[in-house]
Amino acid sequence: MAGKTKRSWIGRTILAAIMPMVAQAQTVQDGLAAFEQGNYAHALELLLPLAEKGDAEAQCQMGRLYYRGGDGIPQNFNKSVEWAEKSAEQNNPCGLNSLGVSYRFGHGVDADANTAFDYFTRAAAQGFDKAQFSLGNMHELGEGTVQSDAEARAWYRKAADQGYAMGQYRLAVLLLEGRGGAAAPKEAQQLLRAAAAQELAEAQYSLGWLSHHGIGVKQDYGEALEWYRLAAEQGYPAAQINLGNLYADGLGTSQDDEKAVGWYYEAARNGVPAAQVNMGKHYALGRGVQQDFDEAMVWYQQAAEYGEPVAYLNVGLLYENGQGRPADPAEAARWYHAAAERREPRSLAKLAHFYADGISVKRDPVAAWALQHTAMAYAADGELDAPEERLMQMGQQLAPQQKGEAKALAQSWQNGEELVLP
Repeated sequence: MAGKTKRSWIGRTILAAIMPMVAQAQTVQDGLAAFEQGNYAHALELLLPLAEKGDAEAQCQMGRLYYRGGDGIPQNFNKSVEWAEKSAEQNNPCGLNSLGVSYRFGHGVDADANTAFDYFTRAAAQGFDKAQFSLGNMHELGEGTVQSDAEARAWYRKAADQGYAMGQYRLAVLLLEGRGGAAAPKEAQQLLRAAAAQELAEAQYSLGWLSHHGIGVKQDYGEALEWYRLAAEQGYPAAQINLGNLYADGLGTSQDDEKAVGWYYEAARNGVPAAQVNMGKHYALGRGVQQDFDEAMVWYQQAAEYGEPVAYLNVGLLYENGQGRPADPAEAARWYHAAAERREPRSLAKLAHFYADGISVKRDPVAAWALQHTAMAYAADGELDAPEERLMQMGQQLAPQQKGEAKALAQSWQNGEELVLP
């Protein structure tokens, strides 16, 4: 009887020792769950007492809370580093990874790629997927180590094998492009689908792009539209623009300019120049919106502030054609020149025409021929209107000596020298 009682007390003692550990683990997980749900204040309430008692995982999550900030928790990189250091001192992989992130991007500490790489290596050795991904990314970019697509593949694969979506995505990109080894489009598709199933917008967009262009799969605009939509609904700008393009062109769906404009607007309002240009075009043409050249100018100029060459071209066209304002060829030439400096082919061709005919500038057949030749060098097939015929006509205006001057000038511009015009 005494032996039975003794065994019961032993059992109770073991249970008493285990139960606080289980409760603590559940509390850390509760804190983490609150964190991932965006309830940072409640996460702090749950995690701080544990972190102060030395729980390494709670310390790491405290650092992550301050790194992100939000929900009443002010972003504080210094506090983030302090908590990550406490966690890392216990060799916690989450804490080591967090320090790697801080040193890589210079948040709360001076940026140091080598130190970041070391912290990621220590965390990755313990199988921490985010650190494995970061090592892959640093190898891919040559940060803190020698650039190596093969090493990037190996580390991305380790993260991907654990189901880490970004690891799956970047590995898929390398496999598609045949970087660091042989191309493997089928495996890349599988990886992208696995990442897309985790709602990774980059992967969803990539699947859409592959279907859109028929790369590695049969071209399918409807399939592309659905993948783009999933990524666009998460706010992924490239997907929003391409989804708008499919609606504008009626590919994979019925043509719908209003829907196209709606998706362009989503990207444009977040400062994406290509989308701002598309908004301007639709206002200029009155597609999906009431025609409004002033509104078109607003969108073009917003894109121009980001240095978008096509925006400069389109502002020039509004001034040249007198759309929404009196025609002003001199102002048009100024905008064309800004685009031509960025080697925008249609603007180069426009300036060639201006210099050939002396429109708002002094007539200069040498500059005209050089501009036209340079436009042709940078243009895609079909982008310019009768380019060879125009070049021939301009060449007929040149004396033999001037032809050599024009060719030399064009070559200098095509070699990257500054586009200086009389």
